Amino acid sequence: MLTRQISLLALLLLTRYGIALSQDEVKRPPLRVPQTADSPASFAPPGWRVEENSIKEADLNGDGQPDAALVLTHGGNGASVDAQFAKHVLVLALRGSDGKLHRSIVSDAAVLDGDEGGVFGDPFEELSIERGAVVITHYGGSRDRWGYTHRYRYQNGQWMLIGLTINSSDTLDTEHFSEFDINLSTGLVNAHEKGESDRPQGRKSRKPELHGSYYELQALPLAKPPTIDGQMTPGEWPGYTVSLNEARHVFRNKQLWGGADDLSVKLHAVRVGENLFLCAEVTDNEVTTGDAVRLVIKNGQAIKPLESKPGRTAKGYVVEARYSLKEIAKALKPADEYIMDQLESYLNPDEESGDLEGLSLKVAVEVVDVDDAATPKARSVFSTRVAGSPYNGAIRIFRKGTFVLVSDL
Repeated sequence: MLTRQISLLALLLLTRYGIALSQDEVKRPPLRVPQTADSPASFAPPGWRVEENSIKEADLNGDGQPDAALVLTHGGNGASVDAQFAKHVLVLALRGSDGKLHRSIVSDAAVLDGDEGGVFGDPFEELSIERGAVVITHYGGSRDRWGYTHRYRYQNGQWMLIGLTINSSDTLDTEHFSEFDINLSTGLVNAHEKGESDRPQGRKSRKPELHGSYYELQALPLAKPPTIDGQMTPGEWPGYTVSLNEARHVFRNKQLWGGADDLSVKLHAVRVGENLFLCAEVTDNEVTTGDAVRLVIKNGQAIKPLESKPGRTAKGYVVEARYSLKEIAKALKPADEYIMDQLESYLNPDEESGDLEGLSLKVAVEVVDVDDAATPKARSVFSTRVAGSPYNGAIRIFRKGTFVLVSDL
């Protein structure tokens, strides 16, 4: 007990005089997670512990056997003074035919550490399993509170983010709140928010309460860019597909739409460095020179691609295009004063602390269908923006290790 009191006193003195340790300065024992284990708790190496109540066992890969999810922790034993020194690591393990648990993922990025929750303290709240998905919940902040809920599912041989819920609130202004619930598998976002919003030059405006939906493309980070040649090469566009093929997806002139064979589209997005790559597979029974695929901000202004290439297919056409993320951010800046700074942070590989939500760029993908070249104004438009919604469509970019979990330790 005396040793514990001396340790806490030392930390208080270090903090008081401005020389507090950082996470990087804390000496930790090596994290050597075994390749296999007989039980979840056996994955904890010497000097590390299994976070309290974090062991969850369920079938995660559909083979009928109980797999395991757990969080390993070093430091931050619950006292508020040293909670900031907690290092959390997610471990996911699949049970093999030998009856043992085999390590699948050891992720440092999936669970925030104790110093990433603001004055509220350690932000990691809970690890659970719901309908075969691993669910990780965080909550933190000070006056401005925020929360993340991530849902990961084992599919196609990897752990993919299938759902993301982002919440924020103001403890001194109960009418200020927001919630964005994102189904990454379909791209559908349900949004609800109210409160103040930033305007250029630091001015504030009171927003009305907003409800609405829109579609969001998830840009998977890649090392190798796709080839902009107007051809769909197998494996070139990994990640999720947003499919627009129903009457509710027609943003303009619904009466002109003749069904999925008349116009429908599958959208893909990936990111390589400072470039966003977009692919649209369009089904169109009458391709004309007026048909187009555009990236637009909320006022309808189109963003010009750095390069694009269309290609004909048996049922319509394909458009592949490359955009500058910085040019997209410049187009969005009048409505978002800080978008350029946020983008610079996301493009900087050294600035990864506390980032789990990705960066949502409020741009919509429009697919314009002109069946009668003589009357180009008579056109139907599919869009990731939903008719009647106050929200534009969006494209979210992630850093490596959030959209698809990877072993990073």
